Amino acid sequence: MSLRTALAALPDDRGTAAVLREVLAFFSAHSHTGVPVERLVRATGLGHERIEPVLAALCSAAVLHCDGDFRLHDCSFDPDHVLALEIERFLRTAGAPNVRLQASVGRYRNRFGSA
Repeated sequence: MSLRTALAALPDDRGTAAVLREVLAFFSAHSHTGVPVERLVRATGLGHERIEPVLAALCSAAVLHCDGDFRLHDCSFDPDHVLALEIERFLRTAGAPNVRLQASVGRYRNRFGSA
């Protein structure tokens, strides 16, 4: 049960990291509850084609618990303390550079106008 194992199975790009961040944030807010994949798709606004590879990696790394084929069943998130800390650290650090960049661009545009 390791987020590091799931990350190693996924492509290392911004799009995948953004989907992973959305999925982990959703399941962190709904821990100890079975969540249908359709509800996850509606809540995040992401399509099946973007969510399914992330769910497959998270299920194979035992971060999420899915009965059988995750497309047909509910997935649940019941982390131990170490996994919860690992996910909290990922969520905190994964969005930080993007937030700083957006704030910097916003300050630039306020100061000098849009180019």
